[in-house]
Amino acid sequence: KLPIVAHPLFIMIVWVPCVLVGIWATSAAVDGRSIIPPQFSPNAVLPKMVKDLTNPIIGGFLSAGILAAIMSSLDSQFLCLGTMFTTDIAVHYGGKDRFTDKQQVVMARLFIIGIVLVTYLLSLAEPRRVFQMGVWCFSGFSSLFPLVFAAVYWRRLTAAGAFAGVTAAFGSWCYLFWKSQFGLIPDFSVNFTLGGTVYETMPVVTMFLASAVTMVLVSLVTRPPNDETLRRFFPD
Repeated sequence: KLPIVAHPLFIMIVWVPCVLVGIWATSAAVDGRSIIPPQFSPNAVLPKMVKDLTNPIIGGFLSAGILAAIMSSLDSQFLCLGTMFTTDIAVHYGGKDRFTDKQQVVMARLFIIGIVLVTYLLSLAEPRRVFQMGVWCFSGFSSLFPLVFAAVYWRRLTAAGAFAGVTAAFGSWCYLFWKSQFGLIPDFSVNFTLGGTVYETMPVVTMFLASAVTMVLVSLVTRPPNDETLRRFFPD
């Protein structure tokens, strides 16, 4: 399908410039001084570059764009949660003929309101840095990429392997989030020793590997999909 093929390409168009901004920031210099000093917070790179290299007008436009992007992303995520609740839980287990379209819309709206209310109350009870929480949220999201890739391209993937991959991603996320004192430790990293050298990695690396390895191993030791199932998703 065209959306499946085009989606990663457009993600690359959006994110490659973001990565390049970080690379430029750590390598560029102004008046002989590096823009970004060592041990600088990654979340503050973009604001510092805007402050040092542009004027307040450009900074205002950029701030407005960032806020607009955050708000639109939150709106999309909340709407997706409402649709997932009505489609995958209420309608799936309650029956398609049990709820009218109007009732499904009301349920989705009430569910979204409940999620927003719980999120707001949690923010009051235990405040944390927004960007730090965002890093952990996107880490969990990224750890599911092996499953998405395998579901599209790997014929040997099984339902048990898919469930195992999700479980491994969730379990590793919870463990590392706990080790980071629930996001309180800034720039929390996981250290690996290879060839006598210690490598500091972001938690998402461990989550990604745990999800991918578990999914592959469980899929290989469980019964493969039958020919009818494969023809549905991998037609000749």
